[in-house]
Formats: sequence, C-alpha cells, structure tokens
Amino acid sequence: MIDRLREQIQERLDQLAGEADRLRKALAALDLRSSKAPARKQPGRKPAQPTKPAPSTTKHTTPRRASQPAARTPRRTAPGATKASVLAALAGGDAMTAGQVADKTGLARPTVSTTLSKLAKAGEVQKAERGYRIAPASPAK
Repeated sequence: MIDRLREQIQERLDQLAGEADRLRKALAALDLRSSKAPARKQPGRKPAQPTKPAPSTTKHTTPRRASQPAARTPRRTAPGATKASVLAALAGGDAMTAGQVADKTGLARPTVSTTLSKLAKAGEVQKAERGYRIAPASPAK
C-alpha cells in the first residue's frame, strides 16, 4: 500500500516538474518577444532538471502549431548617428519642428522628438517659438 502511494506521488511530481518546465520555457519566450527586460531569477530555486514528458490524461490531442519564425531584432543606428543627423538637419539655421526634422532625416518622429529634448537639456539646441534651432556657441573663457 505504501509503495503504491509512493509511486503515485512520484508520478505526480514528474508530471508537475514537466509542466513547470514547459511554463518556464513559455515565460522565456515571452520575455524575448516583449521587452528587453532580463529573465527574472527566483531566489533559492535550482534550475529544473530535464524530465520525461508527462503522460497525457486526455484522449484527444490538438495539432501542434508550426513554430513561428524568430522575432526580428530591431535595427539600431550607430552610436551618435541620430544626434548627428538631427544636428545636420538643423544646420541651416532655421527653426524646425520634430516632424520637419524627421521628414528631412528619414528618422521616426518620436525618435527625433526624444533626441531634440535631450539636445535641448544639454544646451546644444534651443527651443524656438515653434520648434528647435542650433544654440549659439557660448564665448570661450
């Protein structure tokens, strides 16, 4: 009787370990697709040991979906390239809005807007009545 109970408990543990493994893989796949946030570690948890798949308890099976292609990694510009493009667009001296700079450079308007805000905080451009312009050079001391 005790041996049978042990066997049932071990069988259930194997099933649960297999299910936990599948859930961890699903979480990892979601982490890769959604944010750039690193996978969360659970303190005090050991990595799961590979286990045999749990036996199915249902008679019918659903067809497996074909694996989806890997998510494309976004293209990144070289460091400083966005800033250089924005400053080059403003080099004419006229004030320009983020949309105008985006049209001139081919960059996304939100990217240009963020870059202009950062450049304004750094003092490299100044806010005009409508838009931004290159800040005048401060006299050397």
